[in-house]
Amino acid sequence: MHGDTAAALHVLSPRDATGDAAPAYIDRLFAGQQATALALRASTAAQRIAKLNRLADALLARREALYAAFASDFSKPAAEVESTELLPVIEEVRHAVRHLRGWMKPTRVRATWPTWGTHARIQYQPRGRCLILGPWNYPINTVLCPLVSAVAAGNTVIVKPSELTPAVSAVVAELVAHVFTPDEVTVVQGGVATAEHLLSLPFDHIFFTGSTAVGKLVMKAAAEHLASVTLELGGRSPVVIDESADLQQAAETLLWGKLINLGQSCVAPDHVYVHRSVRGRFVQACVAVLRQRFGEDAAQQQASSDLARLITHRHTDRIARLLAQAQGGGARSE
Repeated sequence: MHGDTAAALHVLSPRDATGDAAPAYIDRLFAGQQATALALRASTAAQRIAKLNRLADALLARREALYAAFASDFSKPAAEVESTELLPVIEEVRHAVRHLRGWMKPTRVRATWPTWGTHARIQYQPRGRCLILGPWNYPINTVLCPLVSAVAAGNTVIVKPSELTPAVSAVVAELVAHVFTPDEVTVVQGGVATAEHLLSLPFDHIFFTGSTAVGKLVMKAAAEHLASVTLELGGRSPVVIDESADLQQAAETLLWGKLINLGQSCVAPDHVYVHRSVRGRFVQACVAVLRQRFGEDAAQQQASSDLARLITHRHTDRIARLLAQAQGGGARSE
């Protein structure tokens, strides 16, 4: 950790927050990346590919550290860390490395009638200074995958990971510091105050993953500086099961999608429309799959190492209220 980094960051309890980086420290990082962003416009495909390969190697070298960090933050099973966090990033790097030279080539286009007799082409340029605001539910996947794209395109990046996953965020910060210099890519940790200060700066592009409500705030802040944005927001994911469905396969597939990351996924199934003629059998199939995978009773299920945990007490209380509301309306739990 650089000396001024430690001085600028006041660390709180890991389960509460990671503290907020001092605004002056953030401003220095941002200013330092400005000159680098201009220089990176001339970077070659070979230089960018070398950085991407170093990033992939550094990620794999920290596999065990990340397993432990995810277990600390919300007990995410190692198999899920591997399949939903690490492998997607490695595949993203491989894809970028395979296609980067082609992406960087200018594209010839036909001249329009006012410019007859001229030659025209599209020359792809880096956006410049980029900001990635990461969420807590997939704190490697949704931070490093956009970072791969930003680095492949020749940009500088400031990353703010979620304060709700402090152990994973610490590994991300160390990994990034190992691969990049701070004027290329750096990690700034903190909560809402840090995010608000970052959004006040004139970034050229902002990548945000999170709720629609916060996405609107990000877009509003970006508009002040005419920054482009990429917003990966939550939504609804209904499932339809008709009378012709293989109910066993449907139950297994549905519950895998619902319970990976303990349902804390933006594309997890939210509700199911089941044909009334198969409703009872489908419910029975779901109960059987749950018991087979996670235990016969509540005690075994709660102790299962194959299930992640809810991220905070606030999220747990919300789920408890929803369950109570459903049971008050006549729902049964088995």
